[in-house]
Amino acid sequence: MRLRFPIALLTCLLVAGCRSREGDPACGITALAGATVLLDQFREPGQTLSEAPTGPPALIPVRVAAGPAFRGRVGLDEAGWAVTVEGDLPPATGVPGFGVLVVGADGVARGVMVFSGRPVRGAPIIGRVRVGALDVPLLGLQTDVGGLENPACPFFPDSLRRP
Repeated sequence: MRLRFPIALLTCLLVAGCRSREGDPACGITALAGATVLLDQFREPGQTLSEAPTGPPALIPVRVAAGPAFRGRVGLDEAGWAVTVEGDLPPATGVPGFGVLVVGADGVARGVMVFSGRPVRGAPIIGRVRVGALDVPLLGLQTDVGGLENPACPFFPDSLRRP
């Protein structure tokens, strides 16, 4: 199991040096490997968030793991952050199971990655993500995604932080 992290990281680093235009296979491979490595961060001490950061932004990028990115509107409710994804997910992305809020070491929220399947066992729920008519739990990580993504096709594009 521990071998999965180094292999996925190596894949990310190798692919990051390949062609990197949006829609290029290198972006897709990096997105898949990076999303896998992101989930591995829940095993690292001190990286799982036990509560949502205070002062959420109004808008945040939301990316489906190894899929498209969307704009998310952020509010607060009794569960914590309430992120509503704008637009409809393509049918091929599968049924969303949970979201992961990614916060940098500086405390700034970078974006939300949406995964299918069951949430990470034991991770605290810090809010919810609304995708269409479905609400899924929001978990949180404080980690740097810079080493996991291809700079030409970032997980959380800055353009989605603006209206």
